[in-house]
Amino acid sequence: MNRHKTFRTYAEQIEFMRSRGIRVEDEKEAVEALSTFSYYSLVNLNKHLYGGPDTRDFLGHPSLLDLQLAHMLNMNFYHLLLKGILYIEASFKSKLAYLVSREFGTESHGSIEQSQNNFLYEGHYDAFNPATRGTLRGLKNKLKALQADISRHSYSHRFLSGNRQLPPWMFVHDIEFGLAIQWYHILREEDREAIGSKMIWGEEGRIPSGLPGGLTDRFLSAALDLLREYRNTIAHGERVFPDEMTVQLPLDDLLLILPDGILRPDEYRNGTGRKDAFACLLAVVLFIHDPVLMLSFLTETRSQLDFAYQIRQTMAPESLDSYRILGIPDFTVDRLIRLSHHRFGDLSRAYFG
Repeated sequence: MNRHKTFRTYAEQIEFMRSRGIRVEDEKEAVEALSTFSYYSLVNLNKHLYGGPDTRDFLGHPSLLDLQLAHMLNMNFYHLLLKGILYIEASFKSKLAYLVSREFGTESHGSIEQSQNNFLYEGHYDAFNPATRGTLRGLKNKLKALQADISRHSYSHRFLSGNRQLPPWMFVHDIEFGLAIQWYHILREEDREAIGSKMIWGEEGRIPSGLPGGLTDRFLSAALDLLREYRNTIAHGERVFPDEMTVQLPLDDLLLILPDGILRPDEYRNGTGRKDAFACLLAVVLFIHDPVLMLSFLTETRSQLDFAYQIRQTMAPESLDSYRILGIPDFTVDRLIRLSHHRFGDLSRAYFG
């Protein structure tokens, strides 16, 4: 039988917090905080920072302001990370659609067995992958769904309503990130490697010699799946707990791709850069090849952490360190900027001073 949850007024919530070791110094401000952020967001979602979910009392007796600042920092930081992931999602979809259009055609006719100018023809894809037929049918069903009235507000629907064929570079914008990743997975090996190389080293970047076969596909697959997990968790408004992520970046491939000094093996073995937010940031920055986008994203990242430091020093100097709250190392910004220097040289050095 499910346990019954009791409704509590704001005054009762305040007393309950005090009974669990949370300091509430101004009850009027507490009521405003609870009505703005909710008890659940401030208390339940920060329990892991003060003893863990199985401990009733909050260790260290944090103030309600400490919990409020931790919640705001999490929201601001992870919404910024979501924006970075969306940049990468768009870049990946663009490269996927470019290859499909160039190699397989720009139209989709009839069934997946029909070969003529059909980018969903199964003969274009990996015949040994058991997911190929199912994924192609899923893409075909998505095309049908875009023709339905429920999709009438999308540009693709209006395009299809004019009896026109929807090319891959338009279709890809209306499919989910997860379906786009599945589409990538059923490509033939040489096509996956081509997209992986563009994602990691850019359209015009020099690919290092002597890399083991399959590295780009392996790394890109893991990185995309990790970004998708973070994307879905953040977009649904849930708190990010890296330990709950099911995908991690592969160490050997990561060390071959990263420039020296960005991540050490012992750091990875201790959990940094594996599937934490730092790993997610590494993947985002690795896949950015436009200098303006790189400088913009890193400026926002540094600004968020600087703001968190200043607000903590001003309002709650005894509260937890921002890096501990976010679960990222304190060298995060420095290492990401080093990666920017490696990619964009003097421009990046001049910008970041």
